[in-house]
Amino acid sequence: MSPAQVLEPTYRRLKRALMEGTWPIGQKLEAMRLADEFGVSMTPVRDSLNQLVGEGLVDLTPGEGYRVTLLTEHSLRDMLAVNVLLLESVADPAPRKIDTADLAAPIDTYADRVGDVFSIFALGSENRFLRQTVDLISDRLHIVRRLEPDVLPNALEALAELEGNALASPSKRVQALRRYHDQCLANVSRLIAVLAEQGST
Repeated sequence: MSPAQVLEPTYRRLKRALMEGTWPIGQKLEAMRLADEFGVSMTPVRDSLNQLVGEGLVDLTPGEGYRVTLLTEHSLRDMLAVNVLLLESVADPAPRKIDTADLAAPIDTYADRVGDVFSIFALGSENRFLRQTVDLISDRLHIVRRLEPDVLPNALEALAELEGNALASPSKRVQALRRYHDQCLANVSRLIAVLAEQGST
């Protein structure tokens, strides 16, 4: 098997594990241990970790190595604010026509569904960088979104409203976006506290 054939599945497996909270926030990630666990050499693990540093899912400190990126109340508020601004900017009177072939297959988990609906919102933009940034934010926030159904008072209703308005008029999309993000922002402290509790158990 070529190095490229090993790198992609290693990267995807490692990324998914980070998004699902397999390791606590701030935990050191040892490339050798991960290579043993994944049954691959150190090279694809190190290359994957470096790629994930660029995506904000892993921190790299010279002399200390890799760690699961810390998520603070401040950074969570910042990402939520940027996310809603980007997605509101797509809601112009005549967004790009969305080809149904662009839409992903139905997804089961709440966190994946939130990320998927925001990808659909972003498809209305001609700006490729905006679409990529929305997807990167979704990957980064996935670990918190897993907690939303247990923390946010109306998480499932907010998700249903987002999904129901994904291809609706700009004003309806913006209303759904704001309601979802306002609910998240009002519960940032609790989301971070629950995330920290999970990491300590």
